[in-house]
Amino acid sequence: MRTRLERFVVESDPGRRDGLLVAIVESSDDSIFAQTLDGTILSWNPAAERLYGYSAAEAIGAPISMLLPPDRAGELDAILTRVAAGERVVRYETRRVRKDGEIVDVAVTVSPVHDRDGRVVGASSIARDIGGRMRQEESYRHLFERHPSPMWLFDLETLRFLAVNDAAVAAYGWSREEFLAMTIEDIRPAADHAAIRAEVKTLSGLNSAGIWPHLHKDGSLHDVAMFSNAVEFDGRTVRLVLAQDVTEQRRLEEQLVQAQKIEAIGALAAGVAHDFNNVLMVVRACSALLLKTLTDEGQRRDAAQIDEAAQRGAELTRQLLAFSKQQVLRPELTDVNVVVHQTLELLERVIGEDVEVRLHLAAETSPILVDRGQLGQVIINLAVNARDAMPDGGTLSLSTSTLDLDEGYAFAHAGVVPGRYVCIQVTDSGIGMGKDTREHVFDPFFTTKETGTGLGLSTVHGIVKQSGGHIWLYTEPGLGATFKLYFPIAGEGVARRPAEPAPVAGSARGDETILFVEDEETVRVIVAETLRSYGYTVLEAGGGAEAIRLVAEHAGSIDLLLTDVVMPGMNGRELAEKLTGEHPGLALVYTSGYPADSILRDGISEARATYVQKPYDPSELAATVRGALDAARPG
Repeated sequence: MRTRLERFVVESDPGRRDGLLVAIVESSDDSIFAQTLDGTILSWNPAAERLYGYSAAEAIGAPISMLLPPDRAGELDAILTRVAAGERVVRYETRRVRKDGEIVDVAVTVSPVHDRDGRVVGASSIARDIGGRMRQEESYRHLFERHPSPMWLFDLETLRFLAVNDAAVAAYGWSREEFLAMTIEDIRPAADHAAIRAEVKTLSGLNSAGIWPHLHKDGSLHDVAMFSNAVEFDGRTVRLVLAQDVTEQRRLEEQLVQAQKIEAIGALAAGVAHDFNNVLMVVRACSALLLKTLTDEGQRRDAAQIDEAAQRGAELTRQLLAFSKQQVLRPELTDVNVVVHQTLELLERVIGEDVEVRLHLAAETSPILVDRGQLGQVIINLAVNARDAMPDGGTLSLSTSTLDLDEGYAFAHAGVVPGRYVCIQVTDSGIGMGKDTREHVFDPFFTTKETGTGLGLSTVHGIVKQSGGHIWLYTEPGLGATFKLYFPIAGEGVARRPAEPAPVAGSARGDETILFVEDEETVRVIVAETLRSYGYTVLEAGGGAEAIRLVAEHAGSIDLLLTDVVMPGMNGRELAEKLTGEHPGLALVYTSGYPADSILRDGISEARATYVQKPYDPSELAATVRGALDAARPG
């Protein structure tokens, strides 16, 4: 007995009597069934049973409409009408309902079945479950739409946008409709259009397109890193692009490179200052001794000029140390408004009458911990720089305020710690600066002037940074310049700096014993000679180990330790800790031409420790030694 399918096949195509078609249909993984043109099911293979949940007995003879969800009720009539009209195959994706009520997504192929006379007497349907593929496509669509980075699809021929995600709309400012009317050239500067065309021709597979400038709707340019891949879209190959705005990242990288460059130059400058200070130390000491002994006025004048030149060299090394953030600061609780007012009278003499100074000071500012003298120098240096930028006169504005720098500001400005700051703003109406000048403005020895050392702004930068603050510059050609200095406010409980031991009025001479430790022999010899000329007994040591041996061998008392800070082997800080621990009454004076922060900062914070910066004048050294000895006396 033939099945209804066999009879249907045989009657419609007598040449296929071997049952081969039946075997193929029965073993297929796709749902296959035959139906009449009025929609009655004639056959039902095992795959159809699995897909739709109806057994062959339930399905055969039933109307195909039982598989149609309500929203697809009229779909089948239209398909069968097209088949009856002679269309050989109709392929489409649709939805069907299973016996258990579950909706399934299927891809359907419908072909006409002819009788022996060539008339269309029915149709065969092949259906494949595409729910997994649809779910995958939905996942990809959701990923595309919700991805936090801008993404889009574009046509390789026309370069037109085919789809954009929400992030692209939010970042670039154009609506989705506006995007879909544009090409990718519309978001790139005109100068890049030829390169875009050439680049598109070479694209294949996954591709990193590098970093390109992109235009936003507001006209702003952003640096964007792009990654693209070939994908299928509506039956053709297009490009899927992911864009990542790296404008801020590149700016921070540039800031880091600039900071590293300044740090490297600072280290070099500090090393030069150290060696130069030792040379100047000998020059100043020798010139001072000559001035003591010479009686001929011409010779004394020559010696004085030598000393004056050495002093100018010493000022240069102080500026180098300020730039490299390795000078010794004397921080104390400070009201910046007071410093500005104290500096104002000097400012008006320095900048001239053709520059109007305007003050906009906050009614009250929180105290900061800073070296007052150095802060005044910072303001003067900025004022002099502003004056030089206004050759025909102009306006110099100084303002102060207390404000909070939040996480967002800190993220955008490398090195800033969120918190409360006092801001000093210095603005001029001068010629401003271009990009090239702005990038080098804090470099030592960089200057656009015909004269000068080029250390003014680098000194400002060093002092602010060493004080724990930050400095930011905004300037454009023809629009003047604004420097903003941010200093963290002092926390509660910060103690005021104790007064320095001051030399007593009168003679700096004495008869005490001084242990002088200096690894540079020429400096050690001349300084020891200078101290002896003031009446002191001097024990000389070239390093920490030798100093400890001298103390052990010396029969009498030692009243004061004068030691260089940076020495090979045992440094001055370590030597002072050892000797003052064994001899509690020992007075202490540090000296250095290259103050190393980690050593010096702790050392001079001791109550009995003081510091004298190389190169020093012999009288300055003698006064400092005398003051330290007197301060260490009991009672």
